[in-house]
Amino acid sequence: MNILLTQARPYAKAIFSLALEHDQLSQWQDTLKMLAVITIECKKNHLLDSPKVTAAQKIDFFADVIKQASDIISNLVKLLVERKKLFLLPDIAESYRKLLLAHNKILEVKIISAYELSVNKKEQLIKGLKERYQSDILLQCHTDAALIGGAVLYIEDRVMDGSIRGMLQRLKSVISIRHDF
Repeated sequence: MNILLTQARPYAKAIFSLALEHDQLSQWQDTLKMLAVITIECKKNHLLDSPKVTAAQKIDFFADVIKQASDIISNLVKLLVERKKLFLLPDIAESYRKLLLAHNKILEVKIISAYELSVNKKEQLIKGLKERYQSDILLQCHTDAALIGGAVLYIEDRVMDGSIRGMLQRLKSVISIRHDF
């Protein structure tokens, strides 16, 4: 598990509770996305870890978003600057997004296949997953020719490797274990 996501989760949970209480789930998601984008740009330019950049200047990077938003967002940015945790904003946004998906009973599934899936295969996959997990499915499809054939599914923290490459790797490890005896 990504250590930054682990550090970001308590912030995301607190924000989510607040957003749920005030019926502002989508507004918070949009705001956190904007804050994450600004943070990523600041990271690229090494502005967050520079000793030459003061805390006030770091807060100013987010001034446009803060002006359009509530005092709570301003306080969030100030708190993260004080705790030297501003770099967590993209992970807070990602954790919040996952909480929002779970709240809406949407399961995010990533599939990597050797070839592009047909519309019919995608629909069958979504239908089967929806029945199994009792959730709506948000399917992300990717291709990777290195898989040779088959597919790898990523569902939450589970990986289901049905690729030919994965099968060959498992066969190789079984053969090498038996060869060692």
